[in-house]
Amino acid sequence: MKLFKLMVLLAVLSSCSKDKTPVDEVTTFSNPNWMRIEIAKEQEAHAVYGNVDDTLTVSTLHAIYQTTDKGKTWVNKKMSNQPFYGFIVKQDSIFTLGYKSMKNQSGQIYASFSQYFSLDNGTSWKSLYQGATSLNRIKEYATVHLNNQITIKLKENLEPIDGNLNANYVLKNTIQIIRNGNSKILTLPFDNQITNLTLDEKGRLYVSATSAIHDKITGKYLNYEKSQPAIIYISKQNISAIID
Repeated sequence: MKLFKLMVLLAVLSSCSKDKTPVDEVTTFSNPNWMRIEIAKEQEAHAVYGNVDDTLTVSTLHAIYQTTDKGKTWVNKKMSNQPFYGFIVKQDSIFTLGYKSMKNQSGQIYASFSQYFSLDNGTSWKSLYQGATSLNRIKEYATVHLNNQITIKLKENLEPIDGNLNANYVLKNTIQIIRNGNSKILTLPFDNQITNLTLDEKGRLYVSATSAIHDKITGKYLNYEKSQPAIIYISKQNISAIID
C-alpha cells in the first residue's frame, strides 16, 4: 500500500512538472544588441532619465528609483500614487510629468502636468508647490528623435471588444520607426508590454516595459512574469546600428 501511494505521488509530481509554462521558468536574457535590467517586484517601468553608465532614474508603478551600478541595486527616491509618463529638464531642474493626453491632429500624445521637481539630478524630490513657478510643462510621450531623418515612437495597439469602441483589448505595443516619411515596426527580442521610450546622449534606446507577456500569435495579454519586475531594455549601441 505504501509503495502504491509513493508511485501515485511521483506520478502527480511528474505531471505538475510537465504542465509548467515558459512564463513560470527562470530565464536569463541574452542578446547581442540589447541588455535588460530589472527593478524587483515593481511590475512596470515608465519614464526614464539619465544613462545606464552613470545614474539612471526610473518611474515605476508606485515610486521613483535610481541606480548607479547598471541596475544591480536600486534606491527608492520617492513614493508616488501613480507612474510618471515623462521627465523633462528645464535649466537646473528635472520635472515629473503625470498625465498623458492631448493628441494633436497627427495623433501625437503628450506627457504633461508637472507635479514634482528635483534640483540634484533626481536624488531628492519636492512638490511643485515648494518653489517651482508653473505646472505647464509638456513633451512628446514615448517619442524620440534620433536625428533630423529618424523618429522613433511607441505605437499603442488596441482592438475593440465585440465592436465596442469604448471597450478594448490591449494588444502588444510596438515601436515604430519613421524615416523620411516611411514607417516600419522595429523587431525586438522580447514580448513584454512596452510603456515608454527614451534616448540617452549616446543614442542608445531605453525601452520601458512591464512584466506582462503577450501571446506571439494574437498579441493579446497572456500572463505575467513570475517575479513581476519592472523592466528596462537598453540597446547596447546607438539605436541607428540596430535599425539599419
